[in-house]
Amino acid sequence: MRSAAQAAILPGMTPRFLLHIGANKTGTSSVQRMLATNAPALARAGWAYPDFHLSHCAHHPLAYALAGHPTRGLAPGWRDAFARATADPSKAYVISSELFFRNVPPEAAATLFPPEQTRILLYLREHLSYLASWYAQAVQERNLTASFDDYIRLFPQPFEGFLKRWEAVYGTGTITLRPFRRDAFPGGDIRADVLGQMGGVDGITLPEADSNLTISGNLLFFKRMLNHVMSYDEAHAHPIPDEFGAYAELQDSFRGRFETGPDTARLVARLFAADRTALAARGLDLGPVPERVTGQPCPNLDTLQSDVALIAQVAQETGKAFLPYAKRLPVWPG
Repeated sequence: MRSAAQAAILPGMTPRFLLHIGANKTGTSSVQRMLATNAPALARAGWAYPDFHLSHCAHHPLAYALAGHPTRGLAPGWRDAFARATADPSKAYVISSELFFRNVPPEAAATLFPPEQTRILLYLREHLSYLASWYAQAVQERNLTASFDDYIRLFPQPFEGFLKRWEAVYGTGTITLRPFRRDAFPGGDIRADVLGQMGGVDGITLPEADSNLTISGNLLFFKRMLNHVMSYDEAHAHPIPDEFGAYAELQDSFRGRFETGPDTARLVARLFAADRTALAARGLDLGPVPERVTGQPCPNLDTLQSDVALIAQVAQETGKAFLPYAKRLPVWPG
């Protein structure tokens, strides 16, 4: 007998899986935390979010295993363990990791999630805001030194190419495309939209919003300067990325969106014109590329000296791990 969850996924079929593949930068962490902390409510509606090697409430290790990652996958025998974790025929299973969309070959995903038993849920975001969020994370977590405009040129990665790979394996009928736009969500909340895609789930408790702030302004600019004197391994090493995330709590100008002007907007509109046209032909409206984004100047030359002095003061008082590398900078105070 099919559960209410199964009936909600794919009428006329016998689905077992709702595979939420991202994309990244579309509120995935909030969705995953909601799913991981509401097992009883999900169970009453015929759903399960398997506690199968969850990392930050997401099935990232499972995605890494399917992608064949040399160090972040799972131990031998994980496929049998996953089959046992999803063996209840009365339930439909939600699997969520934004790593699936870009990192997992769809052919590999199909070995675990057969197309005839799977519905795929994918959210896509307007290109400029998507790239800006990616850029801030790349500067924070690696030794990227490119300007934002150069980053756009270096790493354009249109959505359409990745989407076609998934369609080649799963077909268009099993993939639900949704725009990551607050005005497209019930109450402006993607979590409500995901629950709606599941046919509605009563009794859900929504955890507090993410506290993982995006670095911006002179904090983002300083980290980009610092990246010039750090190797990839040094910049990527724990806890340095998290240290800069914590700095975003210090003052408003260190977090949120960074300012972009009309030239950047025109660059994005030109580079992604074909991608936007192809997505629109699928009925997906991402909204217009904004003519400019009002946010923190990066850099803000009026406050750069005092902001770097604040970064240095906190680093010296708390013994930040990046401090030895910062001392390589000629502009480092002291």
